[in-house]
Amino acid sequence: MEASVILPILKKKLAFLSGGKDRRSGLILTIPLCLEQTNMDELSVTLDYLLSIPSEKCKARGFTVIVDGRKSQWNVVKTVVVMLQNVVPAEVSLVCVVKPDEFWDKKVTHFCFWKEKDRLGFEVILVSANKLTRYIEPCQLTEDFGGSLTYDHMDWLNKRLVFEKFTKESTSLLDELALINNGSDKGNQQEKERSVDLNFLPSVDPETVLQTGHELLSELQQRRFNGSDGGVSWSPMDDELLAQPQVMKLLDSLREQYTRYQEVCRQRSKRTQLEEIQQKVMQVVNWLEGPGSEQLRAQWGIGDSIRASQALQQKHEEIESQHSVRGFFLCKLQ
Repeated sequence: MEASVILPILKKKLAFLSGGKDRRSGLILTIPLCLEQTNMDELSVTLDYLLSIPSEKCKARGFTVIVDGRKSQWNVVKTVVVMLQNVVPAEVSLVCVVKPDEFWDKKVTHFCFWKEKDRLGFEVILVSANKLTRYIEPCQLTEDFGGSLTYDHMDWLNKRLVFEKFTKESTSLLDELALINNGSDKGNQQEKERSVDLNFLPSVDPETVLQTGHELLSELQQRRFNGSDGGVSWSPMDDELLAQPQVMKLLDSLREQYTRYQEVCRQRSKRTQLEEIQQKVMQVVNWLEGPGSEQLRAQWGIGDSIRASQALQQKHEEIESQHSVRGFFLCKLQ
């Protein structure tokens, strides 16, 4: 699933991974419920996408889910908590439901969560926003919960779009370059004859893709030490740490294949030049063996005076200039 496909849904910020971690180094997944009715299908799609980003090693540490119910109703909160059991059954280790100041019926909520505990497979606690620090360090909480962790949802989303676009383009380009390079290495004459010039060119400009990759890598590396504003201390998200080696690996592969492709193009250009030279030489040879010989036999004479000799010499020079042959030295391709 790509972010560009579900972009309108992701922009709603129905859920997000802030980059914060719990005391077990598990990622914190936040679901900020609002006054409007939450679309459960869209929330499910958002969760599916977010949970596809971290590595399997990271998922194995489990997630702490913060369900912010301060602006929502109890029945919506309960639906979301139960839904987590279907979306992330094995990954959730703890669910913190942030309650509003004017809380729902305490007996009802406690009874419902207690009744569902065994079936859900994870612990659910009800907590005020100012007491979340009992379970999560303040530096791992966003400002919405009184923490100091900086998170910009649109900045994260834009970066994901760039990363996914680069990954898609570079992977496709690698396949094309490998096909071109391997086809050239085989040296099969029949394949060369069937090849078309248009198929020899990649569908995207390798230089542009490489530049995009370098800019993305620079951005990812810089954000390890600086916040999006350039001065705020910032902790990189797991997906960004995971993205860096992916981008570096793709860039290395692209440089290798592109270097081979450039060499293939140079060799192909040499072959084309030699073929053109051979074709021109054969045209001259064919003329000399055919029309040229006839012309030499038909057009000859000896001047019986200086003026007549000069006229014949001038005519000879005209014919020579029309069919002059320059020496060519054909070399093997290095």
